[in-house]
Amino acid sequence: MMSEELRSRLGRTHRPRPSIPRLIAVALCGALVSLAVSAGAAGPACACSCRGSTTEEAALDADGVFLARATGKASSGSDDIYEFAVAEVFKGEVDSVTTVGTPHDGPSCGVSFELGRDYLLFVDAGLSEGVGRGWESNLCMGPATLSMSDVRGVLERDFGPPRPPNPATPTQLLDAADEVPVKSSWWTRVTATVPLPLLVVAGGLVLAAVGWLVVNRRRRGTRP
Repeated sequence: MMSEELRSRLGRTHRPRPSIPRLIAVALCGALVSLAVSAGAAGPACACSCRGSTTEEAALDADGVFLARATGKASSGSDDIYEFAVAEVFKGEVDSVTTVGTPHDGPSCGVSFELGRDYLLFVDAGLSEGVGRGWESNLCMGPATLSMSDVRGVLERDFGPPRPPNPATPTQLLDAADEVPVKSSWWTRVTATVPLPLLVVAGGLVLAAVGWLVVNRRRRGTRP
């Protein structure tokens, strides 16, 4: 008759081991489900709706209108702060180096600026005090037309030829929390070069590998 000790050993011997492919598949499925759920939940909320404005209306509502090149970027909570080298000013008192804050994304209609490119900016000064930025902007502040030459023509007609910006000492972007000069955060740098879904999948693979190692070590520890 088989002893209890021998039966216990045989039970441990024939217990199926968790396979790496199975754990990886489970992790990938979980990551894909999470992405699908989050995308479905965020889809309607992230829609940006703006009333189309003419160039005259946009310029009248803006506190500043200027041509500038995006030279730097930093993150501050749910906002992005861009640094610009200003070339021409149509409206407002604008320094040669200034910063523009904009919502990162979502229903607030944030703007994404590509570093090294020139932009004709329509900005507001109403919400920019004390948070490491000189101006505020979003997708709804500019005119509906996409032709920069047409916009410039209207601006020169209404405000005259553009003038140079005010002289200013170039400054680094400021962190809104402690006002320490910083560059973009590590998370901003990573997500700017690697798509977020790929990061999620990679994280799932890492978790699957760690889980397999933990289970395997426990099994080895329970062997006689």
